[in-house]
Amino acid sequence: MQSQHAFGLSRSQELGRTLQELNHNRYPHVPNPSGCKKRASVALIIRVRPAFPDRASFDTSLCGPSVGSDQERLDAFFAQEWVQRGDPEVLFIKRAARKGDRWTSHIAFPGGGRDPGDKNDLAASIRETREEIGMDLDADHCLHVGNLSERIVTTWLGKTPLMVLCPFVFLQMRVDTDPLILQPAEVHSAHWVSFRALTSPYLYNFVRSEVSGRFGRLDGHFIGALTRLVFGQVLIKGIDLVPTESVYCNTSADLLPSGPRTTTYASSVLPCLSYGRMSWVNPSQQLILWGLTLGIMSDFLRILPSCDPSELWAWPTLSHVDYQFSIWLLTYAYRKQKMQEIKSSNPASDQKAGKASGPGELDHTTFTTFQTRSRKEIQDSALLEMLGGYYDRAKMAVFLTLLLRIGAGGLLAAWGVRELRTRRSQKL
Repeated sequence: MQSQHAFGLSRSQELGRTLQELNHNRYPHVPNPSGCKKRASVALIIRVRPAFPDRASFDTSLCGPSVGSDQERLDAFFAQEWVQRGDPEVLFIKRAARKGDRWTSHIAFPGGGRDPGDKNDLAASIRETREEIGMDLDADHCLHVGNLSERIVTTWLGKTPLMVLCPFVFLQMRVDTDPLILQPAEVHSAHWVSFRALTSPYLYNFVRSEVSGRFGRLDGHFIGALTRLVFGQVLIKGIDLVPTESVYCNTSADLLPSGPRTTTYASSVLPCLSYGRMSWVNPSQQLILWGLTLGIMSDFLRILPSCDPSELWAWPTLSHVDYQFSIWLLTYAYRKQKMQEIKSSNPASDQKAGKASGPGELDHTTFTTFQTRSRKEIQDSALLEMLGGYYDRAKMAVFLTLLLRIGAGGLLAAWGVRELRTRRSQKL
């Protein structure tokens, strides 16, 4: 039986109320900034996995398109016993490995760029989903619930606008659907993941990302090696995904093991010492939710009353210890203040205080997410308020650390020259 999660509600009931609210409150349209014409749309697709599949059925007369409004369909769907006892899940895809693709092998939502023939951003998400995984979001058992905050995707520190990304939320109300058909050129695999796994602190992790990749066109082997030597790598929060159901594209080149199998001498002579290290694990099949997709998913999770916003947030930093310490020190007061603001604007705390709450306004940048005080605030000012202030302090910390490194290197070089001259003079 589904556990009581928040305010006496099961996870499915809590999800139903959240989707009702999301359907009632739509996020505003974000126009393209000057010099940026590209728009893209993604589909956040939710379903409820029944505890007893034989009892789950989709009744068109109960929650089909002919029932009435979207609100009525949502009420009818979540009123069913099998839904209330079920486990909510969300669909992710792992993009195919493609050379030169900024999002190669990333965990993502189905979707892609808007074509000239698309009527609007919503039509683009429906078309891209059909092309990538073969799911028809126009079907009677699929309901377009609403949207999340549209965001301007930019480079990390370069702030060059790349595109406007529009996330749309869909609910799949039928369990016995046709199997997914993956487009091999774009999708490596598809995975249904429980909301319980997305909110489990035990699965939170950090992902290493190249500093050079944050600057758009400055990426390359030489630049990557240089920035890695000087700055290390960017540490960004991620979540290890534990799927309940997966579909793989059987034409993917990295589906099966290839190349020499490496084992140590000890593990080959004494298998009992290997502790499973002899088993083949393909790094390309690791499922880590991070970056832009984690930001979109966090946008949705923060709306759930039971979600603690502070657990979803981790400030980006650098892997070198001296940078980490200086960034931590110079941003301490700022981070403390902003995390208090995030907690105070949590929908759960608003409900407990008897305040009206709506979907929080969240980050529209590439690799992180945040919540502002009000949904009606302008997204650009929210970026400047949260991440802009943090990055300004982080860049100052990096600059000061570089000066300290140069100073320490200069002192070390001066000491070395002095020692060399002293030894030479002693020999003479």
